Amino acid sequence: MKINALDSSIILVYFIAIIGLGLFISRRQAKGGREFFLAGNAMRWPFIGASLFATNISSQQFVGQAGLAFAVGIIAGGFQIIGAVCFIFLAAFFIRIYMGLKLATSPEFFEKRYSGRCRTIVSFINLMMIVLGNIAAALYAGALVLTHLLGWDQLPNAELLYWFSIFLIGTAAGTYTLMGGLKAVIYCDFVQMIVLMLGGALLLFFGIQELGGLDAIFASKEAGTGESMWSLYRPSDHSFGWLPMLTGAFVLGVHGHCTDQDYVQRALSAGNLYHAKMGAIFAGFLKVLALFFIAAPGVVASQLFIDSGDVIRDTAYVSLLTEVMPTGLLGLCLAGLLAAIMSSVDSGLCACGSLLTYDFFAKIKKNASEKELLKNGRIIMVVLLLVCMIIAPFIRNFKGLFDYLLAVWAFLAPGVFVTVLFGLFYKKSTEKAAFWTLVIGCVLGFGAFCLLNLPALADLKATLPHHFQNKLNLSPFIVLICIGAMLAISNFGGRTQQDVAKAELIAIPENELTMTAEETKKYHRFLKGLLVFLAAVVLFFSPLVF
Repeated sequence: MKINALDSSIILVYFIAIIGLGLFISRRQAKGGREFFLAGNAMRWPFIGASLFATNISSQQFVGQAGLAFAVGIIAGGFQIIGAVCFIFLAAFFIRIYMGLKLATSPEFFEKRYSGRCRTIVSFINLMMIVLGNIAAALYAGALVLTHLLGWDQLPNAELLYWFSIFLIGTAAGTYTLMGGLKAVIYCDFVQMIVLMLGGALLLFFGIQELGGLDAIFASKEAGTGESMWSLYRPSDHSFGWLPMLTGAFVLGVHGHCTDQDYVQRALSAGNLYHAKMGAIFAGFLKVLALFFIAAPGVVASQLFIDSGDVIRDTAYVSLLTEVMPTGLLGLCLAGLLAAIMSSVDSGLCACGSLLTYDFFAKIKKNASEKELLKNGRIIMVVLLLVCMIIAPFIRNFKGLFDYLLAVWAFLAPGVFVTVLFGLFYKKSTEKAAFWTLVIGCVLGFGAFCLLNLPALADLKATLPHHFQNKLNLSPFIVLICIGAMLAISNFGGRTQQDVAKAELIAIPENELTMTAEETKKYHRFLKGLLVFLAAVVLFFSPLVF
């Protein structure tokens, strides 16, 4: 066992407390599907922002992104910077239209702007991204952390214990989610956000002290490529260079933060436009801070364990915890890690439940009451959780969690990214163009995923130009093909009266969903503050300093 009794007790108390909080919140049972999946549209911005952040900053980040930082440096935190920018986009361009259309799910936008068949495709893509990229990945990471901490991975029955860990984490997060719905998820995420940020901050502090203080950071050893491990800049031919980050990572970011049901669901739970916009901006602030509390500890771990061959990238964060944290605080930090894991599972379950309930079940049974939607939504969530538990162990076949996540996200995003932007900003875009763009995006994305990840296609992959062997470069190339298809079919495929009518539908009148003068002033102040903070952090982690 790698942790003592006190730390284990702290983790256990936290585990019980967060489940208890969820059950306490859910004591008043939701009466219908909309109240269950959208928290009665009564959430305020601090809780929305915290939940947006906690959903995003989950095990994928603490395990996968810290592991990536361990391997390539602070540039892994560039995804946090991109995420913050995308939350600004969500607040500035997307939320008002989503709320004005009174959406229950983000794919519903595609039905109102294009057609039901487009909505079905996007719903399926959203489901795949959440199931494969959120829930299953969180269960995998949670099991990895628990088995490593408790020493179960060294026991003869390690495989059985690994499956048991997946079951334990899934059951814990699923319990309060199934009882309380989005309201319980958001309030629990708020608490979990505080714990995980505090844990990350403490880890960074003690990790830097173990290295020898800030002087040791500024005199840190360099990565094998010669660039500082603490610089956000990498040349364009690097796997995470400035070009792939500004193109491929940005595509992923817009798709994930602005169209994915996991995130949009939280914005739609707001009581009004002000709280929705402010929630997104608050989440942006937290995303920038995450660079310090997730990516930075990964870099510290790479320097601390530079001569050790025992630490692998996906256990770097946990290894640093067990190495530098004092007794008691170690338990608190590990509780923060569990918070991240559980927040990903609960959010993903709730998002998938709403997608399957409203985008599929409600379509099949058109006269279903809200009570019936709620009942079936819960059944769907149970089945979904079991499926994710089965999928999770197979993620071990990839070389690292974040590599797996990027592989999933990079090739599911292009078609949706193009159609949603054209739907918002190009009135001439047609239903026919959107449908075929989504189909082309799915086909090319699936083909690219197989080409870059299947061992059987390794020889074919080797024939590609080096530039396109990077998923973050190949994804924008698919985006360009989708843009071409969208433009060509929209302009030469015939525009119907329905296309004209649907294009006008999303033009929400200015007198709807407005903010007061005071709310507008406060929103603009927070937005400017985020932009200044963002610029300062990018400048700090640049070649000018490192």
